[in-house]
Amino acid sequence: MAYARRRRGGRNSAPCAYREGIAENIDLPDGSFDPSVTSLMLHHLPEAARPAALREMCRVLRPGGRLLVVEFRPPASGLGRRLVHGGVGHAMAHNRVDLLDGLVRDAGFEVRGGGDVRPWL
Repeated sequence: MAYARRRRGGRNSAPCAYREGIAENIDLPDGSFDPSVTSLMLHHLPEAARPAALREMCRVLRPGGRLLVVEFRPPASGLGRRLVHGGVGHAMAHNRVDLLDGLVRDAGFEVRGGGDVRPWL
């Protein structure tokens, strides 16, 4: 978090605050944020904890707020999967991004778009 605090700012950046917490139990009041971003974090949570984390993200968003989810997508090729599994670990190599839209909807969001950023996002 210290790195993020040092890097924020600059002429064109919006004010930003950083807090550590538990994704499944965010210690903030309802409607605290617009937008909410989860970037390369969900695959670190146990699969059973992901729905609760997304529900909390929904709870702390203001009405009409937006959620941006950025997650690793396992490579399609066998070589890519072996490289990812060997280089960054099991969680990313077997990340079920195909379940994300359903998890996001079940948490109370409306999915308005999605897509890939190459090579593995």
